[in-house]
Amino acid sequence: MVELLVRACLIGVLLAIPLAFMSYFVVMRKMTFAGVGIAHSAFGGIALNFLLGLSSFVFPVLFCLLASLFIGFMYKRGGFSEDSVIDVVFVFSMAFGVFVLSLSEGYSANIMGILFGDILSVANSDLLLVASVFLLGMLFVSYFFSQLQIITYNEELARINGVKVDFLYYLFWAVLSILIVFSIKLIGIILVNAFLVLPTLTGLNISRGYRGVIVVGVLVSVVSIIAGVLISYLLNTPAGATIVLLFVVLWLISFAFRKA
Repeated sequence: MVELLVRACLIGVLLAIPLAFMSYFVVMRKMTFAGVGIAHSAFGGIALNFLLGLSSFVFPVLFCLLASLFIGFMYKRGGFSEDSVIDVVFVFSMAFGVFVLSLSEGYSANIMGILFGDILSVANSDLLLVASVFLLGMLFVSYFFSQLQIITYNEELARINGVKVDFLYYLFWAVLSILIVFSIKLIGIILVNAFLVLPTLTGLNISRGYRGVIVVGVLVSVVSIIAGVLISYLLNTPAGATIVLLFVVLWLISFAFRKA
């Protein structure tokens, strides 16, 4: 059991750290609904996996990448707001997922697993995949951090300085999609958005500098994962829900240290 808990914590931390970095740009660019849209777009891919008896991440990743590129394209070229396109993707993916799951046996049980995740069900084989995703997320943020910063605060200034705004926009969506897909197995579709919003909201309560915001976001994410897994084991409660509840409690506590 100890090995299972350690593995769950390790995988959770490996995903929480890059998500905390991405959270900074998601919140500062007011894209918080994006996480909901992308996470739910994975539902169709996961449903296909169940129907075909597959355990790989191919369909979920493919669905999320297509959805994120579609959202980006319709925003950039179609003239639609991001929220409206995300809403369309959201309802389509959920309807498609439920339709596909209804064709497979025991789909009710499958829905619960997809919606709320199960961090304690992760296997050793997941560790290598998640480590790869961790490296992808951290390399992306490290390499493009300064460009993403300029785009976040002044897109026109970024263009004048030669930053490839459109390319980074689509790349950001693609990397975010992959991080979200692998996080769904841990905490489920419904709760994954917490990892894209709460780290930065908590950081903003404590610090005004971007470094401080990100550091606090990473710390509360890691603490929430490790403490949430241990508490869920001791109290026999759902791990995903326990992690997110703890996350919200830490965000509320951070109000006591809020900077004016």
